Amino acid sequence: MNNAKKLLLSALIISSAAASANEPLAPAQEEMLVTGGKDSIQTLSGSAHLLDKTTLEQFDFSDLNKVLGQLAGVYIRSEDGYGLRPNIGLRGVNSERSQKITLMEDGVLIKPAPYTAPAAYYIPNIARMNAVEVVKGPATIKQGPNNVGGAVNLVTPPIPTEAEGFMDATVGTDKYQQYQIFYGDTVGDFGYWVDALHYSSDGFKEIDTGDTGFERNDVNAKLQWSPDQLWGYEQRFIVKLGYADETSDETYLGQTSVDFDTDPINRYAASQLDVFASEHQQIHFDHLITISESFTLNTKVYWNAFERSWNKLDGFIDRYPIRSIVSQEDNNASPERLAILKGEVDSNPNPAETLDVTNNDREYGSSGIQLKGDYTFQTGGWAHNLEAGFRYHHDYIERNHLTRGYLMTDGIMVNDDINYGFKTLNEAETDAVAVFIHDTVSWKDWTFNAGLRYEDIESEAEDFRAETKTKTDKSQSFTAPGAGVFWQASEKLGFLAGINKGFSPAGATAGNDAEPEEAINYEYGLRYQDGGNRIELIGFFSDYDNLLGRCRASDSGCNVGEEFNGGGVEVAGAEIFAELMLPFTVGQIQFPINVNYTHTKSAFQSSFSSSFSQWVNVAKGDELPYLPEHVGRVQFGAVAVDWEAFIAISYQSEMRDEAGRGSFDDALTTDSLTTVDLSASWQVHPQWRIQGSVDNILDDEAIVSWRPFGARPNKPRSARLRVTYSF
Repeated sequence: MNNAKKLLLSALIISSAAASANEPLAPAQEEMLVTGGKDSIQTLSGSAHLLDKTTLEQFDFSDLNKVLGQLAGVYIRSEDGYGLRPNIGLRGVNSERSQKITLMEDGVLIKPAPYTAPAAYYIPNIARMNAVEVVKGPATIKQGPNNVGGAVNLVTPPIPTEAEGFMDATVGTDKYQQYQIFYGDTVGDFGYWVDALHYSSDGFKEIDTGDTGFERNDVNAKLQWSPDQLWGYEQRFIVKLGYADETSDETYLGQTSVDFDTDPINRYAASQLDVFASEHQQIHFDHLITISESFTLNTKVYWNAFERSWNKLDGFIDRYPIRSIVSQEDNNASPERLAILKGEVDSNPNPAETLDVTNNDREYGSSGIQLKGDYTFQTGGWAHNLEAGFRYHHDYIERNHLTRGYLMTDGIMVNDDINYGFKTLNEAETDAVAVFIHDTVSWKDWTFNAGLRYEDIESEAEDFRAETKTKTDKSQSFTAPGAGVFWQASEKLGFLAGINKGFSPAGATAGNDAEPEEAINYEYGLRYQDGGNRIELIGFFSDYDNLLGRCRASDSGCNVGEEFNGGGVEVAGAEIFAELMLPFTVGQIQFPINVNYTHTKSAFQSSFSSSFSQWVNVAKGDELPYLPEHVGRVQFGAVAVDWEAFIAISYQSEMRDEAGRGSFDDALTTDSLTTVDLSASWQVHPQWRIQGSVDNILDDEAIVSWRPFGARPNKPRSARLRVTYSF
């Protein structure tokens, strides 16, 4: 907390120093958008999308996976069915724990430790967001550190200009509950809002000897002071405070394919002790000063703290890989061990039959200060919007993974009272300095942009286990240029093209042999807009110089945080995105249609063997694992004055569990999956709104992942009823 106080003081000093001239003011903007909003997106020479509050309300998804499934170029790998820890990829990057994308809240890095350990074990609850932005291509120059695929920004509500609020209650299948209360106001120069959210479920999976549900709480407040002509300038100060916690009976353990076919929502007895518990705290400070009509300076200071423990089955004490037990199609790799996992037979007190339950206890922290200046000016007939930014960031992780042994006895796990010590005991930290400059130039029907991003990253890691005791330092730096062009060929039709260098740094515990992930990204396409109708067609190509694989606690044959070089890889694809309104009405009823589709192909450019479990023996031309060739969604709606209804059909093709090519028949793969979701709402009174939703209305079943350990199901059909009172 002391670092946060120092950063807050530094921000005030910097902001005060900026307020030394005496020129007229431009209106300050409260929204924390990185795209500039929907109007700005339309002429970007890069790909970006914004889902506003109206769109988010259509289905009222609490799962960020489902929300982002409304956009092209996004890949999702479901794990728990509720999106508690989403796996999100953009334009071919690995989706695992969303570690290869830049994830932000109000333009601030929000992963627990985005440089040192970038897996997103914390993600903000989508129910408290006002908008979601996704940025890809040359536009990611302004975001980092991961800009090969792109960035996702979650935007909290602005301060209301007058007193307003709502109370929201939702109940549903499997005792799903969500309650939220929001209230805000502006009095004179001061504004605020407070937001409290609780949601929970008993879970859709079943286990005879334990629980499978979750519970989350999230309390936030935003305070704003907008003084009139402070030191002669229009300024705005915002402080945002947040606390969130979670308890969930989640596991890494899945099933064999045979057991999945029999009962896809069953959980093995060996997962009965698995529970995830976490707490997240944040303090964010934001200052905006309008120095002139053409120049603004924004300063952000942030502090985040995250603690989590995940007590879960990691396998057997003798380290026999649990994936070999549950992922083999013939299910005969180790029938005795499989029977122990199911609780069908008792364990003998030896390492081969003693269950390894490890409490993966971790503490994360991140803090930093970032500044961004915006300067608009004219040079002849050329209009410039010059942006420059600076960020200093520090983050860390402490891992304390303590192993305990359990014997399966009559379906119940009994501790063997043996001290096995720590499986992982290390800490790491990173200091990173990032700067960028980006100029958008408009001339007649043309918009050009060019930018440059530079990051210098210094990391330290120390392993405290006696048998692996080491201390290492790692230095990385990169320069990433990018450029793009947009041509408004006619009033309705525009063309775009861009190129940028993408980068994803190696983690602090990656080892000295791991090289950063680098790629040259190309995109090209067109945009068509006619009134409320919008169509976007974009092709993309990523030429990786090196692809990184990162070891997680669920991977066998490697140490947590270890990273692997995958060499050259090519990823190519096409995205289609459309928002249309049918050219007729029935009475006052309008009929909107939304379409998105992504086609993706990938290929390793060399042959090699790797101890990374998702690659293993790679041949040149092999496809990347967990990258679907086809992803699409079509949504139809009917919107009247006081009611609306929507139906959405989503499809994702099968995915490989390991790198490979050719027929899927001889490979371990997920299933292709088509789901149909339905939602309808009725504004029964100016202050009362009722909404009913059914997800996966056809109750389709599929294996959506074989990781971490075995076949995992999608969420079955579920229904929700929501009542909202606004005041």
